[in-house]
Amino acid sequence: MKTARPRCPNVACANHTAPSVGFYMKKGYRKPKHNHQPVPRYQCKTCGRNFSATTNKSIRQHHRPDLNAQVFRLAVSGVSMRRMEVLLGCDKKTIRRKVTYLVEQTQKAHTVHLAKLRTAYVMMDELETFIHARYKQVSVPVVVRVKTGEILAFDVVRMPSKMKQGNIGNAWVLDDRPKIVPAVLARAAPLLKEHAIIATDGGPSYPKWIQRALPGVQHRVVQSPKETNLGRSQKKASGEPRERDPLFAINLTFAKMRNDLARLGRKTWTTSKSIEGLRNHLWLYVAWVNGYRLR
Repeated sequence: MKTARPRCPNVACANHTAPSVGFYMKKGYRKPKHNHQPVPRYQCKTCGRNFSATTNKSIRQHHRPDLNAQVFRLAVSGVSMRRMEVLLGCDKKTIRRKVTYLVEQTQKAHTVHLAKLRTAYVMMDELETFIHARYKQVSVPVVVRVKTGEILAFDVVRMPSKMKQGNIGNAWVLDDRPKIVPAVLARAAPLLKEHAIIATDGGPSYPKWIQRALPGVQHRVVQSPKETNLGRSQKKASGEPRERDPLFAINLTFAKMRNDLARLGRKTWTTSKSIEGLRNHLWLYVAWVNGYRLR
């Protein structure tokens, strides 16, 4: 992301909206506590308002801006939020604030990135996980660009539990997928070229959802081969080629998500406490996969 152009922070000053060349002069330095590196300070020649080199940057008023990149890298490297507190030596509130800030930066970068992207082939599928307890199941519908593996759209939505405990008190039996999944597909609609193709597995509801959200897009139903570890090893020993996976792009994305995000591991003590927390963590993974530069 580009550094903001210097401008006067005084909204009543003419140099706030349309800063002229050389509208400020140097006015000493300040030393932040986190690294003690001098930060230049300036003064507007028009109104006399003082400001620094970080006033117009997104990290303004951050006491520990050096933690932003570290939190981002750890969050997408299989490290839990609690372990980040220990590794970085900071409070859990700091971690939450950093995640919130990074999510905002990711959403801005994602909007800019999608504005200039067009593709002709995408895949969509749903990853299943849970919130706090295994009977509180949720689905993560994801649309992936096949050519590059970029994540174009996603969301987190409740789905009926497949476990008996899910029916206790009607606590987790609602199905929000018919409303949210078409909305995810609709967000990807402006990115598709004419006569584009979307590939999915044989989900019974996918055809009607795609027809509703993506009219004119060709829907291709394919299935991943069902191979066991023994079958794969036997083919490798005999030199027989493995079956091609027509959903390789989306399956690879899900496999990496379960490996890189601690809360999505199939066998883990780390769990999501809320849908919003899971959604924020997935936003950071979108920034990692799509290559957004966060500060």
